[in-house]
Amino acid sequence: MMTLDQKKLYRLPWDQRNSPGGWIEITDRCDLSCRGCYRHTLEGDRSLETICSDVVALQQALNCETIAIAGGEPLLHPRLPEIVSFIAGRGLKPRLLTNGHCLTPELAATLKKAGLAAFHFHVDYQQNRPGWTGKDEQEHNTLRQHYADMVFQLGGVECGFYTTVYRSSLDQIPHIVRWLHKNPHKVQHLSLIVFRGLPDTPAITYHVNGRPVDIRQMRTRVADTHEITIRSEDVWRIINDHFPGSWPSAYTPGTAAPETFKFLVIPYIGSKKQIFGTAGPVTIKMGLWVLRLFSRKYAIAAREFGVGKKIFLFALIDGRMRQALKTYLKCVIRNPSVLAEKIYTQTINIQQPLEVISGKMNLCDGCVNYMLHEGELVHSCRLDEYRMFGGPLVPVQSDDPR
Repeated sequence: MMTLDQKKLYRLPWDQRNSPGGWIEITDRCDLSCRGCYRHTLEGDRSLETICSDVVALQQALNCETIAIAGGEPLLHPRLPEIVSFIAGRGLKPRLLTNGHCLTPELAATLKKAGLAAFHFHVDYQQNRPGWTGKDEQEHNTLRQHYADMVFQLGGVECGFYTTVYRSSLDQIPHIVRWLHKNPHKVQHLSLIVFRGLPDTPAITYHVNGRPVDIRQMRTRVADTHEITIRSEDVWRIINDHFPGSWPSAYTPGTAAPETFKFLVIPYIGSKKQIFGTAGPVTIKMGLWVLRLFSRKYAIAAREFGVGKKIFLFALIDGRMRQALKTYLKCVIRNPSVLAEKIYTQTINIQQPLEVISGKMNLCDGCVNYMLHEGELVHSCRLDEYRMFGGPLVPVQSDDPR
């Protein structure tokens, strides 16, 4: 079995003082009910003033380049265009995380005019989406294409997709990746997020500030722990089996289990017709540091290397890029018209979210989704622990497994 060696990958350098992105949630209302969702409807829409205040504080605390606008479903907030405009007006890049269910071409155009930099659509087969129940991930590619085409028509706005991966959909991953590679001019990234939840077993109890709490009211509790043990490496192996050479280049480790891959980055180089290879760790490292040199900020690796054929210059220092260049030149020799084709980059991010490992919460050591709760920076995946219990959950493992 192929294994990944952290020593051969670039450890992404993000931390709480220098993160590429901040995260705001403008509402906890939603028009869908996704199995993998962490959020509960407790407060409704947040005020524009509070949202803007959080944006300013996040920019100062994180030195971030982008702000993710999330929820709930942010499209339901009546003042979304104003929120986007405020973020863009501060020199930040607003990214909208949405299920897209109520997005229209007219609203998309309004958000672009307000300064939106990117749409990130959450599409998977367990969203209870009207008209799509009973359809698998391959069939959902039709919906993904609908949103990709809509954003492409806007021009100048990036497009990405999020998909929650369940054990029942592992075999569907190659269909999603194949669709991705057919749309390099329309879709810049795909995030595959393995399903996670809180183990709800007699062996573990949960405490907040030293007192036990009842997690039965949380939608993320899972009795069948086999469902929440998919690893990032499992997803990568499936991809690599069907698309050989899909080697990750960068990663983020876990806090409680540093050997885990909480965030794996696979950066592809290709054209509309084929993939030539992947960028290596040296390309990712040098690209991020050059951008930081000029902007004094880290960028999200998923989208920063769309520089056409210039990316092949990294072949001078990156062995994996040399292999991609060789493949490209062979294609040119066979068919010189390939020289006229535009070169694109696409990134697959594989994420292994919040989990309990050996009785401890294993978080991303270098979170890109920090947000504010009552003036304190928290991981966005833990927000409802604070909202519902007043603080982060601490798992306590019993010696008696009964």
